[in-house]
Amino acid sequence: MDMWSLPQSEEDTVKLLQEHGILLTQRQCKNGHDAKLYFGKLIFWKCNIKNCQKKVSVPNNTWFEHSRLPFVTVLRFIFAWSQELTSIKWYEQHLKINNNTVIDWNNYLREVCVLNIEARNQGKIGGRGKIVEIDESLFSKRKNNTCRILPQQWIFGGLCCETKECFLIQVPDRTMSTLLNEILLNIKKGTKMYSDCWRAYNSSELETACFKHFTVNHSKNFVDPQSGAHTQNVERLWGSAKWGNKKHRGTARHHLKSYLAEFM
Repeated sequence: MDMWSLPQSEEDTVKLLQEHGILLTQRQCKNGHDAKLYFGKLIFWKCNIKNCQKKVSVPNNTWFEHSRLPFVTVLRFIFAWSQELTSIKWYEQHLKINNNTVIDWNNYLREVCVLNIEARNQGKIGGRGKIVEIDESLFSKRKNNTCRILPQQWIFGGLCCETKECFLIQVPDRTMSTLLNEILLNIKKGTKMYSDCWRAYNSSELETACFKHFTVNHSKNFVDPQSGAHTQNVERLWGSAKWGNKKHRGTARHHLKSYLAEFM
C-alpha cells in the first residue's frame, strides 16, 4: 500500500480506523442511550431517542480528541511518519500542515511508541550462552547556537548478538554506579558482555554480579585478538539512532525518551 491508495473520503477513513480498533464502532450518548453514526459534512454520533437527540463528536474521548485535522490528513500523516518521511518541509508541501502542527503530531506519535514499549515490557535481554554488547554515547554537544552551555545527554545501550533485542536508556552520567545499575536492570545474569575499556565497566564488579565481561581496546584493535570481543553491532545501533536524531535537527531534552522509543 502507498499513501495515495489510502481512503480519499472522511467516511472511508473513519471506517478504516474503526476496522483497526482506533475509533469506536459503538457509542452511547451522555444519557446512556445507544447512538448511531452519521456521515455528512460533519461526522458525529447521535442518539435517536426522541426526547434525547444528544450528539457526540467522533473524536470525543479518543486519541484524536484535540485534533483539528481531517481524518484523511491524519491517516496520511501517520502513514508518512511510519515511512520516516518526517521532515517539516515534506508535510507542509504534501499535506498542507503548518510547522507547529507537524511538531505536535510527531510528538503525539512518539508518545504512542513510549506507551507501546512500556506495554510490551520486554524485560531483560541476554542470558547464559548469549553475548550482549554494551556502550554509552553522547547525544548532544555541550553548546547550542548561542554558545550557551547545555547539559550532556548520555544514552546507555545494549544489543544481544543472538536475538537482536536491544535497549536504549537515557542516563544522567556514565559513572560506574549508574551503568552497573542499568546493567542489572536490563541484562540477565550469566550473560557474556563485550564493552570498550571505559573505566566505569569494572570487570570485578560485573563478575561479582554474575556477568562474564570482556573488553576491546579501541586504540589498538576493533576486535580483541584474544577474546574476540568487539562492540561493532552496538556502535552501528548508535549510528542509526544518531542519524535519525540529526534528521530531526536534534532532539529537545524533554522529548529524548520518546525519540528513543520511536527509533526502537
